[in-house]
Amino acid sequence: MNPIELFESENGFGKDDLLLLASIKYWALSFEAKQSESYSRLRRHFMSDDAKAQMQQAHSQAKMIWTDQWYKMTSMLLEIDSTPIAKELLQQKLIQGNLNESKKIAICVELATFTPYSQIDKDASEWRELAYDEQDRKCYLGFCSDLMNEERSKLETAVKEYNLCIERIVKSVSGPDYTWVWVGVGAALLVLSAPYLAGSLGGLRGLRGAARTSAGLAMLGGGSVASGGLGMSGGHVVLMAGGAILGYIPGSTQYKQRLIEMSKEELLLNCGKLYAAIKILGLNSNDMLSICGKALRMQAELESKSDFEFTQANGETAKQLDIKALVMRSFRQLLRGDLK
Repeated sequence: MNPIELFESENGFGKDDLLLLASIKYWALSFEAKQSESYSRLRRHFMSDDAKAQMQQAHSQAKMIWTDQWYKMTSMLLEIDSTPIAKELLQQKLIQGNLNESKKIAICVELATFTPYSQIDKDASEWRELAYDEQDRKCYLGFCSDLMNEERSKLETAVKEYNLCIERIVKSVSGPDYTWVWVGVGAALLVLSAPYLAGSLGGLRGLRGAARTSAGLAMLGGGSVASGGLGMSGGHVVLMAGGAILGYIPGSTQYKQRLIEMSKEELLLNCGKLYAAIKILGLNSNDMLSICGKALRMQAELESKSDFEFTQANGETAKQLDIKALVMRSFRQLLRGDLK
């Protein structure tokens, strides 16, 4: 089985996998919060040691409040254990999970591309100005890489290639007719997550089914919900690290419709994560050609649906479909090496 076939067949995540992923992020953020000195690098030079210690403690406590609230909301939406897996059991759980290389890569990509400290409650003020600088990110990635028994450079590569992919696709797609106002990863994630991250626990509890799972995945930082197909016996499965694109051809009609309906931001982030996974896997030309073929099929169907919407005088819907088709075209160009 080649790397792509393996990645296609094994990148589906169930509830146990989601609990493991959320728990790793929780403890990695807890570790980062204790070490973080990003409260004010300039002001620290003019503060006494006692003042700096108090400021750092307050900063760390605010980050832990955010992390606790984030996990509470995520676990509620995804219906996983409300208590993270104990930190000392994480490595044991990873071993028990018997993860193959593709699934480990998917987890590494999801860990590396997570953006913490978003505004997850519109009424909360404890974390509105929490910083997450380069030192914080290195601390977080260091915890993740040690736990996963992977070189930190692998996670650093995932971050770099994820950002590069999104930056180049947005630059390619933006123009007089398709202006993409948000130009960065954080902005795209914010638009994707806005309906959930600005809500409250009370409002989110009313969500059901795939909508609830989608909200939980937005809180978790990524992933796409698929229904049926892909060798599953019904129900939902979560596709990580851009697996939504890889699963497009073998997916069911319902699954394909879900992908067609996803927002351009969600599609963009899927492309970024898949690109990061591809760079870590180090695929050969045949594997790359296979992925280009899947992206082309998705692009063609998006364009076909856009044509239909134009004939029905649904111009705005057609335009959104066109933008998503352009995202897939730019993604293919990036894979081929002709998008700079």
